[in-house]
Amino acid sequence: MNLRTTVALALSRLVAARTRSLLTMLGVIIGVASLLALTSIASGATSGITGSLNALGATTVTVTGSGPTALTEADAAALRGTPDVTRVATTVSGRGDVVHDGETEQLSLVGVDAEYEAVQKPALSVGRFLPGFPGGAEASTVVLSTAAANALHVTAEDVGQPLTVEGRVFTLVGVLDDATGFTTSGTAYVPIAAARDLFAQTPYVTSVLLAATSTDAVDGVQADADAILRARYGLGPDDSASFAITNPASVISTIGTVQSLLSLLLGGIASISVLVGGIGIMNIMLVSVRERTREIGVRRAIGARRGQILTQFLVEAVVLSVAGGLIGIVVGIALSAVVAAIGGWALTISPVTVLLAVLFSVLVGVVFGVVPARTASRLQVVDALRFE
Repeated sequence: MNLRTTVALALSRLVAARTRSLLTMLGVIIGVASLLALTSIASGATSGITGSLNALGATTVTVTGSGPTALTEADAAALRGTPDVTRVATTVSGRGDVVHDGETEQLSLVGVDAEYEAVQKPALSVGRFLPGFPGGAEASTVVLSTAAANALHVTAEDVGQPLTVEGRVFTLVGVLDDATGFTTSGTAYVPIAAARDLFAQTPYVTSVLLAATSTDAVDGVQADADAILRARYGLGPDDSASFAITNPASVISTIGTVQSLLSLLLGGIASISVLVGGIGIMNIMLVSVRERTREIGVRRAIGARRGQILTQFLVEAVVLSVAGGLIGIVVGIALSAVVAAIGGWALTISPVTVLLAVLFSVLVGVVFGVVPARTASRLQVVDALRFE
């Protein structure tokens, strides 16, 4: 009996016991689906976060004070002399009640100066951003994030209408497009002069934003800014500072490292499920060998060689494992697509992960199919024929 006949016989056996075959494959299906879905979700979530950081400005270096009085306007002025910096913006932050049509929400309040829009380039859903000049009616304008607008039930028709921020009447001039990654929290942006009247102390600022000339210059700007501020406060290179300096590139790099470790961890956990499925295959195949002992004896008596018996049972184990792996891949992709749609990030399926899942399924079938196959091939003809 040739290999093709042996394979056909093995497949016919699995189809004849299709319910048991499906239940046997279940462990591999769950393991492969988990492996693919978990790694895809980790990769997709990381891509979404990275896209959000890029949307915030890949060339922006942010200096943040550790407390409300850690940074001053004088610090911001000193940082304007940093090499390779084109613009410098300042912000002050707090929290306060915002009221619209009887709806009251406590939001993050961010006061921004005239340079802020040029540095951060916020995308708007409707309306415009805050004016680039102080004074007059423009000093009492406000822009909401999408999350804040939704919380206050603000619509596009409300742009140009009044709302109250900490008891003071402001005019809503725009709503941000949170989908660009600019903000995902309930935030209201007001001119920095208005923020100082509401909650901020002069001359302190919450953060200073430095726009570098290019992404290549970001690390240099970060180092220069750190040196300037340490010199202002008489701090050494190793002294603890009351400010932190970050840039999206370093954050993206850190997130990438975390994502790699997370994918490895999740992949390892999912692989355990595949191994458990392999043990299930071995168990069922051993039961099958016992059930088919007389059949094996008859085949050996009419001339079947040990190698053919071994091949048949090994093929059955590999087919069970590979079929489970293929079904698991389909289920894993479907789960990844659903989670990606809910999370709002792009579906990310690595061809390498799919290939590894297939190869792992084959390996599981071979490794856990060898023992039952050898057991079947080593049965003595006389003992097998006498088996009841």
